[in-house]
Amino acid sequence: MLVYVLAVVVFGLDQLIKYIVRTSMAVNQEIPIWPHVLVLDYIRNPGAAWGMFGNDRWLLILIALMVIGAVIYVQSRYRLRRVYQVGLGLVLGGALGNLLDRILYGKVIDYIYFQVINYPVFNLADSAIVVGVLLILLQTLRSGRNEEQKPSEEK
Repeated sequence: MLVYVLAVVVFGLDQLIKYIVRTSMAVNQEIPIWPHVLVLDYIRNPGAAWGMFGNDRWLLILIALMVIGAVIYVQSRYRLRRVYQVGLGLVLGGALGNLLDRILYGKVIDYIYFQVINYPVFNLADSAIVVGVLLILLQTLRSGRNEEQKPSEEK
């Protein structure tokens, strides 16, 4: 249940922020939040991270649907620790947010720009996906290490 609650929260916040950006800013408009560090920069990204697969809208929709299906399958099939549920909820909410953009607009609405490091413009959904995947990977690595440290049972 936690997976779906968190996914709805992420999806809702993502779409709310994108709505505010879409209705309050012009495409390519920049609003400095912290000058030379953090800028609201409204762009429409046709691709994935760093603009990859820019002309492959349907491929990106298919990938998002596969990720969503995988999250639903894993969540329904396995009894997961809370950290995995949080990670999957973040991934699901982010994937749904960007999927809706691709379906409705053909592009993903991005707006967060760390100008100080010239990092590509991104959005809340992107952040949720990255944090979710990192949580899952770190917990998996941590669990693997704990298994290695357990003394093996002799037969």
